[in-house]
Amino acid sequence: MKKLRFISVSLVAILSIFLAVGVASAQAISSQPVYYAKFMDTVSQVEELSTFVEVVKAAGLEETLNKGEYTIFAPTNDAFDALPEGKLERLLQPENKETLKDILTYHVIPRRLSVDDFRAGEKYKTLNGHLIHVFFEEPPIVINRKINVVGSYAASNAIIYMVDKVIFPPEGPKPK
Repeated sequence: MKKLRFISVSLVAILSIFLAVGVASAQAISSQPVYYAKFMDTVSQVEELSTFVEVVKAAGLEETLNKGEYTIFAPTNDAFDALPEGKLERLLQPENKETLKDILTYHVIPRRLSVDDFRAGEKYKTLNGHLIHVFFEEPPIVINRKINVVGSYAASNAIIYMVDKVIFPPEGPKPK
């Protein structure tokens, strides 16, 4: 009986030590900082955004979008496929780089905005200078009253909302 009690007490003591070591290890691990990937690293991992990644590179915007804080509306591959035949190919030509950059920067708000920020249905100035209207009352988030957000990702410097259409900036002068 004494031997059984000794074994039980020893077993409880050993398990207590393992538990204490495990808790200490978990605390040490959880106190480590968490690093998220920058914008380009994040979108490059999303197959549905592979065309968007190609277009961002063609416009020379990788470095710009990896610096600063942004909300980015990234058209899906299907959104680019829905463009009129030949439009994407024309935009990707070197002589159209500024036009492509103007279109892409209309997809970017130069600050991070969460879903809750869109509840007021405000207009936001984009990186290209034009205003974009974003509204969220119930899913989905709607842009310019006709473009839907279909998913989202977070990067260390950006919130990325996947959209079902390419968003073209309005023609005419940019608001002051």
